[in-house]
Amino acid sequence: MSATYIIYNIVPYGFILLLSYIFIDIFLDYFRKSKSSNINRILLYSFLFYLLSLIQIKFGGISFPLIDPAYSYKTFIFEETWFSVFNTIHSYINTWSYSGVFYNLVILIPLGIYFSVLFDLKSNLKAVTLVALICIGIEIIHLLFGKMGMILGGMNYLMTIISLFINIIGGTIGFLLAEHTLKRLNSFKNTGEVKLVK
Repeated sequence: MSATYIIYNIVPYGFILLLSYIFIDIFLDYFRKSKSSNINRILLYSFLFYLLSLIQIKFGGISFPLIDPAYSYKTFIFEETWFSVFNTIHSYINTWSYSGVFYNLVILIPLGIYFSVLFDLKSNLKAVTLVALICIGIEIIHLLFGKMGMILGGMNYLMTIISLFINIIGGTIGFLLAEHTLKRLNSFKNTGEVKLVK
């Protein structure tokens, strides 16, 4: 018995929803006459797109129809889009190799940066805790979706624990780098060497 499954990328469809949200947000802001910072708004939009990208990389796309584990032979067709680079990264992070370790580390660095720059977290403990909770949550959802047949499984528990540990390190590095950079910029500002515009 055999079956063919199509793996759909999450990013293109999520990006359409994100564009709709951006349009509505800007449209409503015109009537609210809000004075909210455009920089913060752009950071928020980029953060939402980053989350979409992270989900695509970690999950590898959504299968339709649902994958039936009873089939002894399966054919998977990956949807060809401009976002196929995410499929390449997904294949790397699911292998135990130097490139797999590198990608697992790098993909969570932006999360730590966003915690510092966008959400203005100052506590190292809070940042590490949030990074760890998000990483654990992603892995739990990955496991549940894999059991339900919504996504491709294939990652063993040891690899999941290793990637989880590396992800947490990556998010922590991103937060510490952002905090160090902001402190340096603020020190330059206080000494008058650099003037920052709020």
